[in-house]
Amino acid sequence: MNTLLRRLVLGSAVIAALGMSHSVLAESQYGYNAAGAGPVTAQARLNVEVKVPLMILLRVGSSGNTPDTVTLQGGFSGGIPGGVATPTDGSNLATSWDGTAPTQTLTSTPASVQAYAWTNASGGGDLDGVATLTAGTTSTGVTLNQIEVTSTVVSGGGLAHPGANLGTLANVTFARNAVRSSTWAFNISALNLAGLASGSDTVAITYTATTL
Repeated sequence: MNTLLRRLVLGSAVIAALGMSHSVLAESQYGYNAAGAGPVTAQARLNVEVKVPLMILLRVGSSGNTPDTVTLQGGFSGGIPGGVATPTDGSNLATSWDGTAPTQTLTSTPASVQAYAWTNASGGGDLDGVATLTAGTTSTGVTLNQIEVTSTVVSGGGLAHPGANLGTLANVTFARNAVRSSTWAFNISALNLAGLASGSDTVAITYTATTL
């Protein structure tokens, strides 16, 4: 037998021996009684590992990558007191007026979005938000505290808005493995609305859901 062949045979023998050694070390046992009496036992153990990926989901308004816009549109309830009930655009338009102040109100209906959250994190999820007010060319003078938010449960025990108004946003938590959903309605009280100037302002809000 030449040298190369001897090396191949020896290598095969080593591999086979290693394989037998590995089999001996595996989880296996036997029971035996030469007299045929029993019982005897044999055990083998197996570990089953359960691995579940972590996920959290958040949706505010429409699904997608473009944020919805909720408009708080002011108007005048009853129009001009003692005069035109529905004012129209224009200048120098004739009307009667009884000398009392018009009543301001929000005419946007609904000024709301539906929010959803879900996670399978063992501790559930945490929701918070950051609001930034950008004044328009002509600002109304509104403040974040004057924009109020109420939550109405839709499913899964609801997803409370993180704060009663946009000026005092605070963390809220939600439980795992259930879609939590609420309708968030935005509002400005009649008292606060009556003190605002004509104009336009924008508030950008970023909500963040984090696993716990």
